[in-house]
Amino acid sequence: MNNKITSLAINLVIFALAVISVIMIVLAMGSTAEVDSTTGLIKGDAGNVSSAVNFTMIMLYVGLAAIAIFTVIAIITNPKRFIPTAIGIVVFGILIGIGRALVTIETAGPIMGLEGTTPDTLLWGGVGIKTTLVLLVVAIGLIFFQMIRGVVGYLTK
Repeated sequence: MNNKITSLAINLVIFALAVISVIMIVLAMGSTAEVDSTTGLIKGDAGNVSSAVNFTMIMLYVGLAAIAIFTVIAIITNPKRFIPTAIGIVVFGILIGIGRALVTIETAGPIMGLEGTTPDTLLWGGVGIKTTLVLLVVAIGLIFFQMIRGVVGYLTK
């Protein structure tokens, strides 16, 4: 297939998605004339917001699927280029595992009274926080390592 035709098709799809997105955003911002009796404010139309969110989620899943498909194709066509990326993914998985090992779930107290709070949500929230802290410690450690390496290199000249 010709590169110009492929480029044109991709640009048309992107333009169509952008137009649909703008229309959904404008519809989501619209409101009805119905006034809330307790607050006196105009109620918004939640149906349009829901449609916009659903469209966004569909675009997200399609994008993630495209990334996964093209990644697999790239790995199959040139597996040696994937080795550094695979090492990075494995190291990141290990750091997430360390963050998971540091999490303790506290299922008592006022936080359990919040809507949607389950031990699973507390677990994954804690994993995110602890993994961020682990990444912060690793980053600071690497900064110090690089500083020491630079000083040693400067002194050995």
